Amino acid sequence: WASLMDVMSTDEVGNVVIGDHIGIDTSGSLIRGSGKLIATVGVKDLVVVDTPDAIFICPMDRVQEVKAIVEKLKAQNRHDVL
Repeated sequence: WASLMDVMSTDEVGNVVIGDHIGIDTSGSLIRGSGKLIATVGVKDLVVVDTPDAIFICPMDRVQEVKAIVEKLKAQNRHDVL
């Protein structure tokens, strides 16, 4: 996700937004929706990803830990969301 911040254009406060978003005091974040509105207040340097199966929210500086979430989901046989 952090790579998207490097290659996609940002808004005036450094957000990359894909989908429907409205924010107040939201900056430096990647926000990706899948159809419904994502509203944020006071968010800085977060990754917020909404897919039809799951929502992922993480500080930007810990985004590499998504691998641990994937491993935990596999261990719990949660292949429905992988």
